[in-house]
Amino acid sequence: MRWFTEADAPSMRALLNEPAWIQNIYDAEVRSDEQAAEWIRSRLLARYWSLGYGFWAVEGLDNGEFLGLCGVIKREGLDHPDIGYGFLSRHWGHGYAREAATATFAYCREVLGMQHILGTTGPENHASGRVLLAIGLEDQGVQQTLAHEGLSRVYEWREDRPAGDAAEIAALRLRWHAALTREDALPTFSACVTPDVVARWVTGREDFSEQAYRALVRRHAPLADDTHLPAVPTPLGWRLDLPLE
Repeated sequence: MRWFTEADAPSMRALLNEPAWIQNIYDAEVRSDEQAAEWIRSRLLARYWSLGYGFWAVEGLDNGEFLGLCGVIKREGLDHPDIGYGFLSRHWGHGYAREAATATFAYCREVLGMQHILGTTGPENHASGRVLLAIGLEDQGVQQTLAHEGLSRVYEWREDRPAGDAAEIAALRLRWHAALTREDALPTFSACVTPDVVARWVTGREDFSEQAYRALVRRHAPLADDTHLPAVPTPLGWRLDLPLE
C-alpha cells in the first residue's frame, strides 16, 4: 500500500468505472485519464495533506500490479473516520480487500491513535460487510447517515477503555516526534496538528505531491522534541497547535 500519484490516473479511471463501484459507491463521472488525474489530486492527494491519512493504492507485492484502493478518511456527515476500499473486479476473491483492510485497521489504532472507527456499505453489499466484520468492526444495522443519500449499513469499532487525556497527549507527542524523524511515519504528520494549522498549509496550494509534503515535514523537523507546543482538543481528537508562520 502506498500514496497515490497522478501517474495512477489510467488505473484509477478503470476502477471508478467498474460497474460494482458505480453501483455500490457512486458514479464519479470520470471518463478520461485527465479527469482521473484531477480526481486523484482533489480527492486523494489533498486528503493526505489535510488529514494525515487517506486512501492508498494497493498493488501486488510480487509484481507491483495495481489492484485497487484501501484506506481511511473522515467524511463530512460521519462523526468518526471510516475505513473504505474498492478493487478491480478481476482481483476479487483473493483476499486482497481483507488483507488491506486489516492493515488499515491496525494502522488506525496503532499509528494514528484512533479510538473510534466506522465502516459503511450499501444495505445489501454483504461481501464488503463480511470484510468489516472480519477485521473487528461490529454491525450497527441499516441507518440513514448524513454522508450518504440513501440508507447505509454502518459498522463500528471503539476503544472500550479510553486512555484519558494525559495518556492521549503523551501518545500524540510520540506520534509527532515519529512523523518528523521517521520515514515510515510520514503520513501521520498532518494528523498531529489542529485543523486550522493544516488549513494554512493547503490554502491556495497547487502542489500536493509527496515531494512537497516531505519538504513541509523537513521544515518543521526542529519542532520534533518541542514539549512546549500546546495540545488542544479538536473534533478529530487531541492535536498540537503550532505557532503562526
